[in-house]
Amino acid sequence: MKVLISGLPLFSKRLAEELQKYDPESKYIFLDTYNSKCDQIKFFLQIPFSDVVISMNGVTDNSGSLNLVLKWKKKLILQWMGTDASLAMERFKNKTMERKYIDYACNFVDSEWLMKEVKSIDLKPEYLHFKSVIVKPNPTVYKRISVMSYVAENRQAFYGMERIAELAKAFPEVDFQLFGLTKSDFPITSNVHLNGWVSADEFENRLRETPIFLRLTEHDGFSVSVIEALGAGCEVMMSLPFELTYLARNTNEAIEGMKQLINRIERRGMKTNEEMMELVKDRYNPEALATNYIQKIKEIVKQ
Repeated sequence: MKVLISGLPLFSKRLAEELQKYDPESKYIFLDTYNSKCDQIKFFLQIPFSDVVISMNGVTDNSGSLNLVLKWKKKLILQWMGTDASLAMERFKNKTMERKYIDYACNFVDSEWLMKEVKSIDLKPEYLHFKSVIVKPNPTVYKRISVMSYVAENRQAFYGMERIAELAKAFPEVDFQLFGLTKSDFPITSNVHLNGWVSADEFENRLRETPIFLRLTEHDGFSVSVIEALGAGCEVMMSLPFELTYLARNTNEAIEGMKQLINRIERRGMKTNEEMMELVKDRYNPEALATNYIQKIKEIVKQ
């Protein structure tokens, strides 16, 4: 079986590597058809000899590469990620949405909110998880309550920077360690520390030392950083509903959530959430998720 994977490089490349690892008899090829002319040519040359294409995006405008998929009548999987659903709903409302790919494809989502959003554009998506995490032992006793979050430098409002700043002001005794930015667009207090961009290893190490992680975005896909934080034993607060995290849709809910999360951590004697770590280790196991994904691809190819 030969599978071409295109779309957001961060997820597409990782997925190709994971699937290849657990299905060495097949070929999983990542091609960055968004940014690379060379990969666009490779896609054009390889599509006739491929069994299925996975797009890490729900595509609702014109796509040269997906036009080739339809021309060659290849199987197509659209793995919806987040922003693509927002765009699709807007285009659906404005009646400007291109439906030929989504109506042809098998559409998959990996969160409750994406399921609702994709259903709202007259599709019937299925769950297909692929984001995994390797959980390492972390018998940490935290020295103090602190908070971590990621905020993109050029999209601070979208990533909830204003609400994070308000939380920091409400909890002056708590350190807020923010990654991804070096300058805030919003007024911040002295307990907010901007760390800029760090490596994935450094981010993971800091997670293992931090009891609370925030993901307060305006919209989101199923964030890898959330399951990484849960897998490190953190308590997690999110702006979207997920059963393993605390839901905070506004500043008042976030302030109340901080109180409850701090209480949980202190009641555990400032230890990591080991029960949650075991749950994440089982549910988001790389081999189990990859094997399930591979099986689903093979079922689609046989249809």
